Amino acid sequence: MPETLGTALAALTSRLADAGVPSPAVDAELLLAHVLGTSRTALKLDLNRVLDQASRWRIEALGARRARREPLQHLVGSVGFRHLDILVRPGVFIPRPETESLAELAIAVTPPGGVVVEPCTGTGAVACAVAAETRAATVVATDVSADAVALARENALRCGATALQVARGDLLDPVPETLRGAVDVLVSNPPYVAAGELAYLEPEVREHDPREALVSGPTGHEVSDRLIALAGQWLAPGGWLLLEVADTRAGECAARAAAAGLADVEALPDLAGRPRFVRARRP
Repeated sequence: MPETLGTALAALTSRLADAGVPSPAVDAELLLAHVLGTSRTALKLDLNRVLDQASRWRIEALGARRARREPLQHLVGSVGFRHLDILVRPGVFIPRPETESLAELAIAVTPPGGVVVEPCTGTGAVACAVAAETRAATVVATDVSADAVALARENALRCGATALQVARGDLLDPVPETLRGAVDVLVSNPPYVAAGELAYLEPEVREHDPREALVSGPTGHEVSDRLIALAGQWLAPGGWLLLEVADTRAGECAARAAAAGLADVEALPDLAGRPRFVRARRP
């Protein structure tokens, strides 16, 4: 009996559920939509469609890889981020949905003609969103990874983010010295996992995201502490520091920002209500 789209979808959903994939139904729909070059909505309206052999083989191959907990984003090659389609590749940290809220916070406080700096950019998703959705004059994104810098530059071109410059280096080391004391928004999703926590992360993260993009050090505060210290040197008076951090350490990170002399410090929730972001400004 010919296999229909509906039976393939049900079988793949069951397979992914058995493998422990957190969202098996959604992932199955996205994989089939990718194979067939359609949308999830159109997919659901065409469940009686008979699949050809080539499509069945592709679904089987991709389904097997996802069941081994290879990230969905690597299988389809990109991820939606706000209104952008961001390319992803192995070796570069995959942007998560909660980081869209970090980008939104940055967009909200970026003044026309302003300067935005994003260390630890990874794919460049946050910097691309800020460049696309604000009238910032300068957006500088940095990363220590050559693979990340190359991909961020490709995403900048893909998204038409003409104000975005991507440079390789540690945190603010590659940022032009002329911007010291003139940055309006310093935004980052830095490594914030403590070394002892790595083993408890989902396989998609633990085995596929680069360790240097995940692990900050023994406490998880090492990189955020450095960014807090740099904020006092690089932000313009009234400029904003925005960090994504572990929900278990957001309160402590906020306290460290206040102790460093930053003002209006807040720990803000993500869409699930967990304290995920620290916002502060230079007095």
